[in-house]
Amino acid sequence: MFTDSLIGSLASIGAALCWVLTALSFAAAGRQVGSAVVNTSRLIMAVIIIFLVHQMVIGSWWPEMSWESMAWLAASGIIGLGIGDQLCFQALVDVGSRITTLLLTLAPPITAIMAWPILDETLGIVSVIGMAVTLTGIAWVVSEGGDSDTDDSGTSIQRHPRRGILFASGAGIAQALGLILAKLGMGDQDLMDPWSATLMRLVFGTGTAILLLLAIRWFAREGVAPVRQQGRLAVAWFLILVGAIFGPVLGVWLSLVGIDRIEAGIAATLMSLSPVFIIPFASWIEKDRVTKRAILGAIVSVIGVAILAYGLSRQGERDIAESTAPAQASSTSLEPGWTS
Repeated sequence: MFTDSLIGSLASIGAALCWVLTALSFAAAGRQVGSAVVNTSRLIMAVIIIFLVHQMVIGSWWPEMSWESMAWLAASGIIGLGIGDQLCFQALVDVGSRITTLLLTLAPPITAIMAWPILDETLGIVSVIGMAVTLTGIAWVVSEGGDSDTDDSGTSIQRHPRRGILFASGAGIAQALGLILAKLGMGDQDLMDPWSATLMRLVFGTGTAILLLLAIRWFAREGVAPVRQQGRLAVAWFLILVGAIFGPVLGVWLSLVGIDRIEAGIAATLMSLSPVFIIPFASWIEKDRVTKRAILGAIVSVIGVAILAYGLSRQGERDIAESTAPAQASSTSLEPGWTS
């Protein structure tokens, strides 16, 4: 029997795998047509796909929900998908997919911290230790120096390492806030389907991405980066399509299933396994130089993530026990012949 915990955990791990495919696809496409074009194009593609899926699965083109839920999900889409993903995709271009996905492991600790006052998901000492270990692993890898890597065509992968680290960190913060807002918008899992929540987030996220693209083009006063070969442009659009399917559609849907079934901090923790999954692919596809320090730093980060997940699960078990104890006590105190 599939319990909520198992479904939520598997969905969160599946989302992490989707982020790996998305990061690799968008990093390659972003070097051809620019990160803003990638972000906007993949969201437009994803909205079209999700509309069709929503019609087939739910039976309607537009989800039915309260204005309050719509407001929370709209804010989640604007911050998490519109702004956060734009920062993420620029970081992919500036610093590469491995460092970017590693810095996104900032999302679980930030999510757990935000969930404490907003969602009443408290933190224990074990969770705090887990966050400290995670941040230590991230700092260890990011502080490593080194020359810029290049792809097969000689294009620099790490053009602006410092800016890329800053943008990737901002993307992790936006992702955490987006998850918290999405959980607020979804409310009880029996009241809203994750497909409807995904559609609402994508609609507002896409609108934000379009406005950001127009603003970037207006301030930069430049068009799309030129592509030397038409075939390479076609490959870039194919990569955007692949990334759209595995990112905004499957990845976002799986992430919402995850936070809907288990605690937001645990779901975000499992989703942050992408840095481990991506190491062999980054080395093989992007020719990214993977040092022993990078591998050890990623392992330390994942150990911290595991400690955080354990601490959050322990806290969740205690909360359940405390919430059920009064009811059990009151029921056992009833005299024979009385019913509650």
